[in-house]
Amino acid sequence: MAPGISTRLILVWGWLAIYLAAYFLWPLTSGPLTAHYGLRRGHLWLALLLGDETFGRWFEGIEFSSLVQRGQILVVATAIFMVATAAGWIGLRLFAIDRRLTRLEQFVFSAGVGLNLVSLATLALGLAGALRSDLFIVLGLAIVLITAAIRLRPRPDAALGNLDETSTFVMPAATIPLSISPRWLWLAAPFVVVLLGSAMLPPFDFDVREYHLQAPKEFFQAGRITFLPHNVYANMPLATEMLSLAAMVVTGDWWIGALVGKTLITGFAPLTALALYAAGRRLASASVGVLAALLYISIPWVALVSTQGLVEGALAFYLLAAGYAVLVWHIGAAAGQRSWRSLVLAGFLAGGAAATKYPGVVYSVLPLAAYVIYASLRAGVDESNSRRRSDLARSLAAFLLACAAGCGLWFAKNAVLTGNPTYPLLYSWFDGETRTPEKEAQWSRAHRPPNYDPADLTERALQAAIGSDWLSPLVFPLAALAILRRPGRKLTLLSAGYLVYLFAAWWLFTHRIDRFLVPALPLAALLAGIGAAGSNSPWWRGTLAVLMGLGLAFNFIVIAGGQLVDNRYLTNLDVLRADPQRVEPWHLYLNAHADDVARVLLVGDAAPLDLQVPATYNTVFDDSIFERLARDRTEVEVGRALDELGISHVFVSWREIDRYRSPGNYGITNFLQPKVFDNLVAEGVLERLPAIPDDSGAMFRVLRRAAPTADSGR
Repeated sequence: MAPGISTRLILVWGWLAIYLAAYFLWPLTSGPLTAHYGLRRGHLWLALLLGDETFGRWFEGIEFSSLVQRGQILVVATAIFMVATAAGWIGLRLFAIDRRLTRLEQFVFSAGVGLNLVSLATLALGLAGALRSDLFIVLGLAIVLITAAIRLRPRPDAALGNLDETSTFVMPAATIPLSISPRWLWLAAPFVVVLLGSAMLPPFDFDVREYHLQAPKEFFQAGRITFLPHNVYANMPLATEMLSLAAMVVTGDWWIGALVGKTLITGFAPLTALALYAAGRRLASASVGVLAALLYISIPWVALVSTQGLVEGALAFYLLAAGYAVLVWHIGAAAGQRSWRSLVLAGFLAGGAAATKYPGVVYSVLPLAAYVIYASLRAGVDESNSRRRSDLARSLAAFLLACAAGCGLWFAKNAVLTGNPTYPLLYSWFDGETRTPEKEAQWSRAHRPPNYDPADLTERALQAAIGSDWLSPLVFPLAALAILRRPGRKLTLLSAGYLVYLFAAWWLFTHRIDRFLVPALPLAALLAGIGAAGSNSPWWRGTLAVLMGLGLAFNFIVIAGGQLVDNRYLTNLDVLRADPQRVEPWHLYLNAHADDVARVLLVGDAAPLDLQVPATYNTVFDDSIFERLARDRTEVEVGRALDELGISHVFVSWREIDRYRSPGNYGITNFLQPKVFDNLVAEGVLERLPAIPDDSGAMFRVLRRAAPTADSGR
């Protein structure tokens, strides 16, 4: 055996070879390449051979106006982010939380706290009907000036060594032998650039066009935040969506504001990578932090959800940051420094998770509250029962009150507007505006776990570890090495236990969509960083260099090669806004004939974001507006009802209706049948417009209607 090659290293090589072979031979199930039967992950390397066809799209249609458009988006997004970070820093300073944090930690926590503060402020102003650009700009400038004034009286920052590094959570240096320069973090730069490039492009994802950006658009056009009876999703916590609304208000343009909002949401990905670097550096070593950050920012799943405007990446940040803040508190408590201030930070960030998405309560608030109880009792094991109870009550109260501050306004808003603080959940407890037993049954069928079969559990675990299309080839095999390491296991086991908890919660309580596991990826990346840094032998350093080089290159090809997300980074946005690959053909027709459209009624179609004309619609979980107008009415009455609503056109998306009716899908009212519309045409209420290519819907002009009315949504 060659010098330096141990039996352990041979076993590690064998494990990596087996995993990577299985990874690259795994069949693809989504993405453009799946149109060709039998393609596997390894075929994604072919993007390198396609050359200009793959990467030439980066510069497709580039012109000076394209650069101006991106510049405008980046300037507004940067300004909002800076204001948010300043607001968060004021909060940390106000509670003296910054005293025990490094500069990097101050920045990461300030940004996280501040983004949630901006979200809550936008919600409060929206509920008050004060969505005015001048007010937002004045408040932003005031925050910046206050921050600058405080900065004129600086305090020394606490050094990392001020914490008790004998804590069981700080891994001894001997257990992390690998030494990597922080300069490796520059390898994240290409990923950040392409993520931001895709973030500034119009969205493809259905959920984003249905409510993640559509809800802020409607609030902006109405000038206030209120209950939307036609869009159930718009009445849930929308913390990150408030960033889009704030951008719309500041720019005075819902379209540009939507792209700014997407860019801010994507910003959670590099912010999470920085949080991983900070956590790794404090709890283990700088090498662990560097590796964890690189591994996370390069995961294709992170790129997909972030650049499309989905919120799982933001939830991932809040989950990691809140857990990290709890550990900062626990380290201090174990050293006898029982300050509740770090728990205020942790609670507010956990509240940010709940405000981002309801699962944040289960993913973050509940487990961290349980851990605070456990750690409080453990820290006072040698003290009297009364002292332990007092410390426990103070710690738990600090965490929960801060959590309520971080998300409580969302629940209060729903309680006032709908009668149900958890709308549309917990119907049997609270009922809720517009909810009925039939709707509750439909919602439950769609969102409950499909089964509790152990075979499904095994299959889903395998899918999460290797089968999901957009996993990284690096994270799971390296994380497994961390689990097998013996030295310094406290942090490893804690992270792994939390990871298992998240998977269990996902399997037990959700409808098991792959992207709902994205919030667990920071923990997996941290474990992978620990596993990768477990040896400093020359053979392992060489192995890791090759592994990281090939893995990062593959991930970059997947993310930037157009297989995962749009990579027309410099195409004119006006061209992409009307891209037929993205926008429903009849939506393009309506936009092109806007002067002839007073208002369109969408039937079956619940994604009106790209429409530039006034639209009336409903999601599949809300009352069908067309059915309400037409059921048990004569054709004349239907025409009069359309006339009263100012409807000039009716668009029926048979493709979406058929999708909802497909086996295992959400279901939709049986009232929507072609004969209903045929009768209205025969009676002269509707006129069917000629079909257009590549569309499975039908467009009708209303023949009996009032004169067109002005609408700010045009």
